[in-house]
Amino acid sequence: MQNYIYLIIHILFALGMFISLKLINIKGVNIYKAITLNYFIAALFTLVDLYIYYPQWSYSSKMVLPGIIVALLFTVSFILISYSTIKVGIGLTTALNKMSVLIPVSVGIIYLGQSHALALKLVGIVISLISIFLILYKKSQKRSKGVFILPFLVFISAGMIDTSMELANTYVISEMYEKEVFLFTVFSFSVIFSLIAFGINTLFYRKNRIIEGVKKRNVQNSKLATLRMLVYGSMLGVFNFLTSKMILVNVGNLGGSVVYPIHNASVVVFTTIIGLLFFKESFTKRQWVGVILAVVGVSFIASTL
Repeated sequence: MQNYIYLIIHILFALGMFISLKLINIKGVNIYKAITLNYFIAALFTLVDLYIYYPQWSYSSKMVLPGIIVALLFTVSFILISYSTIKVGIGLTTALNKMSVLIPVSVGIIYLGQSHALALKLVGIVISLISIFLILYKKSQKRSKGVFILPFLVFISAGMIDTSMELANTYVISEMYEKEVFLFTVFSFSVIFSLIAFGINTLFYRKNRIIEGVKKRNVQNSKLATLRMLVYGSMLGVFNFLTSKMILVNVGNLGGSVVYPIHNASVVVFTTIIGLLFFKESFTKRQWVGVILAVVGVSFIASTL
């Protein structure tokens, strides 16, 4: 029963991340600034969590390399998703981002020996992947040279993030407090990499900017934009910390071959419904079929707990 409760909490926190990102998009907040602030807030909350629950914690150098790798993957994945969304559309990009669950699941089953109730897991995973595709994929008029390269890279990078998190949980983390130490390392380096990405992005697009006179600037709008960035970036950071912590807890308890498919399918279903109810997004018959299949797929996987 405890495992089910943890999974539900995990999904609720992930939905909080989705809503935060949705608001950042709707309010026109600078995504690079918001993402950087998000990692800073997540690192801060992780540090506070350490001192509250594990006052005698100590840092180990074994966290540095895996922390840097995961942080770099976070940043690279974010950049790839941004460019892929622009070049080929959000539907294909998001679908492949979520279907990347195939990578950690394969590693979990083949390399980490998570073969319990394998037939049920595989059936549930296949159904869940089909449901994700039906819900998320939409044809896009956007076409560019090498159209499938960016979504493929999104697929690989997202899968590597989940796999790295599970491998770190298996081979690097040995004490309970080390989950937070690992997350603190990841978030701290993510701040650095995000600042670098923001700087490069600023320099890259500088030539295309329209430089306005000081008199034309709307100071009130500038302050409002900053306030929105602080609010929504901080909100995203809190949910990022909570979701990442629950990922490590649940992967440690259940294994990635169970956690990641349930997480991805459930989040896709609930975020789609939230988009329908609160953000006035359209909903097709194909997506409804996907929702039903997602419930079936998750049920198969959950039955292996």
